[in-house]
Amino acid sequence: MIKAVFFDIDGTLRDFTEQGIRPCTYEALDLARKAGIRCFTATGRHLLEIQEENLLGRLVFDGHVLLNGSLCLDAGYSVLYENPIPASQIRIMLDLSRELECALMFMERDAMYVNRITPELERLQAQIGTAIPPVEPYMERGLEHPVYQMIPYTDDRNQKLLASRLPLCDITRWHDGGAFDITPKGGSKSLGIQKVAQRYGYSRDQIAAVGDGYNDIPMIRYAGVGIAMGNGNDQVKAAADYVTDSIHEDGLLHGVQYLLGLEKSGE
Repeated sequence: MIKAVFFDIDGTLRDFTEQGIRPCTYEALDLARKAGIRCFTATGRHLLEIQEENLLGRLVFDGHVLLNGSLCLDAGYSVLYENPIPASQIRIMLDLSRELECALMFMERDAMYVNRITPELERLQAQIGTAIPPVEPYMERGLEHPVYQMIPYTDDRNQKLLASRLPLCDITRWHDGGAFDITPKGGSKSLGIQKVAQRYGYSRDQIAAVGDGYNDIPMIRYAGVGIAMGNGNDQVKAAADYVTDSIHEDGLLHGVQYLLGLEKSGE
């Protein structure tokens, strides 16, 4: 029996190119809640982005797996689990950002900031519908405060370089390229979900996950039922137990209806 569903945000709960939340998304979560299922986000986003940009409208969640699983909060925003990046890796990333002459974002628990504003950063932030965080002249503050995710805005061809220089981190390419999510080695949305599930007493078989991007693959594989959005890439779809329709075809609602159908059939 599914007791909790973890939803990606971009491309799943909301469309990159639209303002607001589609009515069918509210309907999907209402159906889940009426069936006694708890609803959580599972995202690479920072809580500040979600709140300040009103990315989730009137949607209400029982908790949040943020920054690709590096920081997990309950409904009242108390920490359930945290996994900061080692300081040694932050120092290397600071050196790399100067070497590559790229914009770099650090995400702490209550702050997010960049070292500079570049055309690539402006383009990608506009693409995901999010404002540019403040510029921090003293990026070394990341050595003094826990950082849970780093984002260098650099060419996809630098992925191997980043991986070779940051052995204690995982590097995930953004959906459309141009930037990377860098998190602690072994950390992922699936690990965050596992930690949250342990706190609430859920087994793996009692969890479902829905997503569309590269960073959703671990959680889709981990969940008892993994659902890929129809607008997701082929690798995400290959990892899923079920592929629903695209976000433009009410895919999230159909995915939740599929889950409830499984419950009725006893599968």
